Amino acid sequence: MMRNGPSSSPASDVHPADAAGFAAIGRVRPILAALMRAGDAIVFPPRTLLHAGPPYAPGQRPPAPVANSAAAAVVFEGWASDRSQALALIEAGEIRLAAAQDHRCVVPLASVLSPSQQVQVVRDAGGVAPAAFAPLNGGSGPALRLGLPGPQVVAHLRWLNGPFADAIRDACGRGIELLPLADQALAMGDDCHGRTQAGTAVLLERLSLDRANANDDADTSVGIGIAQDFLAGSPSFFLNLWMAAVKCMLGAAEGTAESAVVTAMGANGIDAGLRLASQPDSWHRCAASVPVGVKAPEFRQVQALPAVGDSGVVEAFGLGAMAFAHSPLQQQALGAFMPESAAALARALLSGPHPGLRASEAWFGLSARAAITQRKTPAVVLGMLDASGRHGRIGAGIWHAPASLFSEAAGAAGIHSSPR
Repeated sequence: MMRNGPSSSPASDVHPADAAGFAAIGRVRPILAALMRAGDAIVFPPRTLLHAGPPYAPGQRPPAPVANSAAAAVVFEGWASDRSQALALIEAGEIRLAAAQDHRCVVPLASVLSPSQQVQVVRDAGGVAPAAFAPLNGGSGPALRLGLPGPQVVAHLRWLNGPFADAIRDACGRGIELLPLADQALAMGDDCHGRTQAGTAVLLERLSLDRANANDDADTSVGIGIAQDFLAGSPSFFLNLWMAAVKCMLGAAEGTAESAVVTAMGANGIDAGLRLASQPDSWHRCAASVPVGVKAPEFRQVQALPAVGDSGVVEAFGLGAMAFAHSPLQQQALGAFMPESAAALARALLSGPHPGLRASEAWFGLSARAAITQRKTPAVVLGMLDASGRHGRIGAGIWHAPASLFSEAAGAAGIHSSPR
């Protein structure tokens, strides 16, 4: 029985194509395999930045927070000397924006990925599922995901992808298994999306950064010490890595004929979208609405940006809001904004307990068929950003995925809703 969560058995009427997709996902063993330059891991078209969610439609301008992050990345790459020049290049179309998930990459909130940034490479230890990638999480300071405009964002990018990356690079190549880490984090009170404190703490233990054995190199020793301090003060650091792990696992279901398993989900601040296993290259989209939740007192009158970020893949996997039963603090903070209890929603929409999450007995596996048949859609926990791009994160909330997104995706794929 799932701890504090769904107690009924998985549905027996799951469509065979969905069952095959869930089984493929359940066989993947994601590991942190390497930390490397994004341009060496991913095929980047010239002067391209990767953003969250579905691609922007022709003529769409990215919202202010995404434009800010894109400008910071352009300066970081040396394609422009300052923010104004970078914004002009983006406006002129000389810098291209493309969907990160189309390149097997995931980025949080308003972040973007550029070729010279470092990516965490997650591979399947069994060698079946394709690899997935995520940038380093910027922690609690001027992180790229927050969509802030200041020069400190570029300075932080340089440190994060330079000295910090160098300090943890060797540790990232040890093949750390990520499912057991997430399982432990869930058992300790994380939901593995909005709350990742335990996951970050366990990851820091697994990285085993050791100043004393830094090859007698004083500079390396100092760098490792600073990296340890940064990780200790960055409770969200595990999220990006876990997003890549989820992307790797969901990739195992891609190409399963007739399968309505959701293998991609995200939003770009204008549109939200998802992809199904049977049509892994086709985005189905709708207008993104604003998450409903709690703003910090000083930002109560600030307009929040519509949903943004690739972290929706965590919810497509089954964690996040549908795992609040594991996370009392998340339930206390955001449970009032859920359409029903997390346990009931997981029981209605997810396939059953994941075979690799034995301690937590967390459920996984979302299908558009289940959403249509059950007449329910997943709730997605998201950070809320200032729509103007001035204040960064202003709160946290729940984004309610519309039923039309799932029915239209299933219809376009020629998928019928029954049996589940």
